[in-house]
Amino acid sequence: MTTMTFATDLTLSGRDPKADAAAARAALAQAEVVHMRVDQDPENYRSFYDRFVESVGKPIDAAEDYVDGAPTGNRWSEIRYKSTVPDDVAFRHSRNAQPLHTDASYVSSAPQVMLFYCVHAAPSGGETVFVSGRRLVDELTKTRPDLLERLTSVDVRYEKAGDARHRPIIVIGDDGLVDLNYNYFCAPGDQDEAAVGLNQDFLDYLQAELPEDLILPVGLQPGEAVAWWDERVLHGRNAFEATRTDDRLIWKTGLELGPVDG
Repeated sequence: MTTMTFATDLTLSGRDPKADAAAARAALAQAEVVHMRVDQDPENYRSFYDRFVESVGKPIDAAEDYVDGAPTGNRWSEIRYKSTVPDDVAFRHSRNAQPLHTDASYVSSAPQVMLFYCVHAAPSGGETVFVSGRRLVDELTKTRPDLLERLTSVDVRYEKAGDARHRPIIVIGDDGLVDLNYNYFCAPGDQDEAAVGLNQDFLDYLQAELPEDLILPVGLQPGEAVAWWDERVLHGRNAFEATRTDDRLIWKTGLELGPVDG
């Protein structure tokens, strides 16, 4: 996997979930992010993607309650604009830009791959944005080696709803693979000052210093999906325009793939 590309596009047939899943697994063996297009009747989105993810790997039924973050036991988490929920209450229901992060930063048994599929696209904006961990490390090596040293040596704890992970934000393996774990809003303030400071400094870097050419926006249209290796990339969201509930609606799940061969 050290030779993986950053992102690729894939067209699915929409008629044979098992064949489509085999194509997706092959694409995920070669790329960190896979943007999938499929011609599918809107009434069949859930049915198709249920069968699709079951064929790609093992779906992780780890949806969370947006208020307290507790697991609901459901497979799919809604990322739904709700006009009745203030924008500062929950990213999943707001129009706000979402900072770069990894989804499973606080999950002790983290899924390997995350997948979105789109039901309604925002009238404008709302792209999911991705940054390759490999490219990020290359950039930090050249421009901010001081920050990279802290990111690879200081343990930071992220936790939510009783689950937690405690490790460096960036781990670089002997094989060159870059492993990321970061979510600014899930770092409790009662940990070591070095960890609290690093959590803030990395957010400041990502928002003010990260070169734009490292950021890949993926705007999903209805029926399309994007899958990515959660620990290989950071992802976030551009702000978007919306006035009515469901103006933007995306469903998310996690997957265990096990060994993946191209």
